[in-house]
Amino acid sequence: MADPGFPSQHTTTTTVTNTEIISNLRYDNTYLYTIPGKLKIAQIVFVVLSLIAASFSTYSMWYQSSAVTSISMFGFWFSLFMLVFYLFHVIECFYKIPWLKIEMFFNVVWPILYLISASSAAAYTGLHFSFMISLLFGFVAMFAYGYDALLKYQSLQRGEIAQGNVTVHKQTTASITPY
Repeated sequence: MADPGFPSQHTTTTTVTNTEIISNLRYDNTYLYTIPGKLKIAQIVFVVLSLIAASFSTYSMWYQSSAVTSISMFGFWFSLFMLVFYLFHVIECFYKIPWLKIEMFFNVVWPILYLISASSAAAYTGLHFSFMISLLFGFVAMFAYGYDALLKYQSLQRGEIAQGNVTVHKQTTASITPY
């Protein structure tokens, strides 16, 4: 008779994770056709349009406007550098750096800063047309950063890396112990 405290069968699951990284710099424009690549391009375009419109505003010398332009400029440079890093696979060469966490943090903080500075600028400057256009483009960029943050969060939850391939193989075996 079998021992009631000992199961008659048990299951063993083996998980093997392989990370495929090519650690040389190369140009690859396929990133531009992905959703994160299109979001980076949209962020850059809308931030530049926001900067141009704010520069032509009669309120461009106000400190609220300078907060919007400085936040826009920093967002432009960060997004541009990250786009270049993805295009030339710098991210893949330095895969040990937590790129997804860095980008997610930036993409969470930046819409908040943009919302605060643009809202305060809109409240103080009135309704000048070029400044309204600047704020409109800024808010669109804010939503692009927010959606990118959501995508980065989902990638982190799935255990992905920023660039390269992670393959997970699970093998399950069941063993039945005869009586």
